[in-house]
Amino acid sequence: MQKVKFFLMFVLPLVAAISACKGSDSHTLNGSIANAGNLQVLLEQLYFDQNTAPVAIGRVSCDASGNFSIEQKEPFAEGLYRLTIGAKRMFFMLGEGDQTVNIKGSLETIDRMQVEVEGSETFKCYAGVVQDMLKGGQMTPESAKGFVTRGCTPLMKAFFTAQLFGQNAAGYLADFKAAEKALTEAMPDSKYATQFTTMVSQLERQMQQQQAPAGPIQVGQPAPEISLAGPDGKMRSLSSLKGKVVLIDFWASWCRPCRMANPHVVEVYNKYKSRGFDVFSVSLDRPGQKDAWVAAIQQDGLVWDNHVSDLQFWNCAPAQTYGVRAIPATFLVDRNGNIAAINPRTDLEAQLLKVL
Repeated sequence: MQKVKFFLMFVLPLVAAISACKGSDSHTLNGSIANAGNLQVLLEQLYFDQNTAPVAIGRVSCDASGNFSIEQKEPFAEGLYRLTIGAKRMFFMLGEGDQTVNIKGSLETIDRMQVEVEGSETFKCYAGVVQDMLKGGQMTPESAKGFVTRGCTPLMKAFFTAQLFGQNAAGYLADFKAAEKALTEAMPDSKYATQFTTMVSQLERQMQQQQAPAGPIQVGQPAPEISLAGPDGKMRSLSSLKGKVVLIDFWASWCRPCRMANPHVVEVYNKYKSRGFDVFSVSLDRPGQKDAWVAAIQQDGLVWDNHVSDLQFWNCAPAQTYGVRAIPATFLVDRNGNIAAINPRTDLEAQLLKVL
C-alpha cells in the first residue's frame, strides 16, 4: 500500500512532574529534570486555534538540581499543555481531575518522550502513544488511524486526528467528523469543541470546492496577474517571478486547514528553492487584521518574501479572479507563467517535479 506522509506539530516533547506532599486543596505539577538546573519554567494551556493566545498557568525556576513545582488552587482543566524549560518546549495532555502530576527525565531526552509520569493517566496515555509514533517513522493511513484509536479521551483522539491527518485533511473528513461528534458530546461547552467544529466546517467547505464545477482558471492558461502590497507596504507582483516555478497559495491566518498545510509547503519550498521554486502567498485576512496575518507568517515559518493581501476577506480581488471559494486554494505556475496544476496538495512535490 502506498505510504502517506503525515506531520506532527505538537506531539514531540513533554514534561511535568511532582514531588513534595501538598494539601488537598492544591493542584501541582512537579518535575525532576536532569541538566535543567536553574532554568526558567513556564506552563501554558494551548488550544486548536493557533491564533488563540496560550493561557499562562505558572512560571517558576528550577533549582540547581533541575527540580521545580508549579502549584495552583484551581483544578487543572482537561486540555493540551505546553511546558517550556529554558529553550526546550514540551507538549502533553492532562485529564479532568488530575491533581498531582510528577515527571522525571533528562533535558536531553524529553523530546523523545523518555520520561517517567505519575499522577495522570491521561498524560501517561498521551506519552505512550507519542513514544510509539516517534519510533514508527513514516505511517500508513491504517497505522495513523490506529494511533488515533489509542487516544484515551475524545479530546486526545481529536488532537491526534488533527495532527496525523492535517496535511491531507480533506481526504479524511469522515475521521474529523467522528472526532468532532465525540468531542462535542464529551466537552460540549469547551473552547476545544468549538474550535474543532470550526475546523471541520472549514474542511467541509474545502471539500465542496474540490467537488464543485471547474472555476475560471484552467490548466494550461496564463496565470492572471496578481499585484498587491506586502506587510511592509511594498507592491509585489506575480509577473516578477516569471522564469521560476511558483505556487500561488491563497490562505489566511484564521484558516485552520491552511495553517495545518503550511508545514508541508515550507518543507517543499526549502527542498526546491535552489532549483527555481518559489511561493506567492495571497492572504484572505479580514480588514484590520494585518497583525494577525504578519504573526501567522512568522509563527508558521513562511520565509519567502512574496506575501501579499488587500485585507478584504472573501472580497479579495485576486481570489475572485481565480474563482477561489474556499481555502487553502493553490495554483502551480510553470516557468512560462502558465497554470500547471490546480490545488496540488498531497501531490505537490510530484506536480512540482513535472515542471521544475
